[in-house]
Amino acid sequence: MSFLSIRTLAIGLLLTSGLLAACTSTAKDVFKGVDRIVAVGDLHGDYDQYIEVLTTNGLVDEQLRWQGGKTHFVQLGDVVDRGPDSLRIIRHLMKLEKEARKKGGRVHVLIGNHEVMNIQNDLRYVHPGEYSALIAKNSDAVRARYIEAVYKHRISIDPALATNPDLVMDGLKKEFPLGYVEHRTLWEPGQEMAKWVASHNTVIRINDSLFVHGGMNPHGEYQKLSKINRLVRKQISASFAGAGISNSPDGPLWYRGLAKNGADVELAPLLKMLEFYEVSRIFIAHTPTQGAILTRLDGKVIMIDVGISKHYGGSLANVVIEDGVLQVMHRGTLVPFPGNDLPLQEYLEIVSELEPADSRLRRYVNLLDNQVSREKEILPSGGAN
Repeated sequence: MSFLSIRTLAIGLLLTSGLLAACTSTAKDVFKGVDRIVAVGDLHGDYDQYIEVLTTNGLVDEQLRWQGGKTHFVQLGDVVDRGPDSLRIIRHLMKLEKEARKKGGRVHVLIGNHEVMNIQNDLRYVHPGEYSALIAKNSDAVRARYIEAVYKHRISIDPALATNPDLVMDGLKKEFPLGYVEHRTLWEPGQEMAKWVASHNTVIRINDSLFVHGGMNPHGEYQKLSKINRLVRKQISASFAGAGISNSPDGPLWYRGLAKNGADVELAPLLKMLEFYEVSRIFIAHTPTQGAILTRLDGKVIMIDVGISKHYGGSLANVVIEDGVLQVMHRGTLVPFPGNDLPLQEYLEIVSELEPADSRLRRYVNLLDNQVSREKEILPSGGAN
């Protein structure tokens, strides 16, 4: 049973009364004349890696205060899940947002599908540490009252459960660990974390680039950025989730076509879409690479989810755009962006050398090298007949 349904039963014990007003505030989504942009993909609860990104790009000082000046720092969503420190990252991002503005910079935290999942009570990927971080002095009592309310509700539906109450209660304790109620209190629509997420954008344009978590489906009707952001914000602010843009596999939080479909399917409509939005490229996260920033579809799509969190192997890379020049910050080293001046294979060789010996990227590049070697071995030595 969903938390929201149980909330109705336990309302006097656990949560605030009534459904809070939806947060439908707007946020600016087009920025021009930005000299420096730092963009990073999914963080998934890894605070240490998040801080490493900030420090290696000169965005914070030793006290972790903003020192990035007028830089725009873009985090492409999925701060939460899979790692234990999502809330710690969010608290720091909240502080950094305010500090950056005072210095003329910006922190853009885009909405990812995992933020929406947490708001909508899809908790399949919540790390146990997320719950543990919220345990307070009264958590035992709060959980006990919550579980009692759930138990009463479930036996009202299935009276047979009452024949073995100890077994049922043990199961409920596993289903709802300490810190669970506090987590839901933070993330329910209208509560602190949900309101914070809903105050942000899904897609933004900075200079000649789009930034979005999953991708923009180029096959459908093109909508203004402000409309897309408003629709997502409205849906995730609602008390009950339903079908809509924030849950659609073709929506901006989930779409993987730009990351996976071939050029024969995706390139022509993508070019039309980029023309509509008056940009030259789109940055996406959501779909992890083998551990390096990669481009595809003639360089029009840039994939920046390198699997930064330890859950995905702890790769460390982000994009830096300074005075219109694209570069990759890979483990603290600035590397030219793969393109005409730097072939992809050569780029991969460079960044793989910055990796630990057992990294995913090293294994991937070694595999590519072996494939190239085998192909050379079977090529005929003479010309074609």
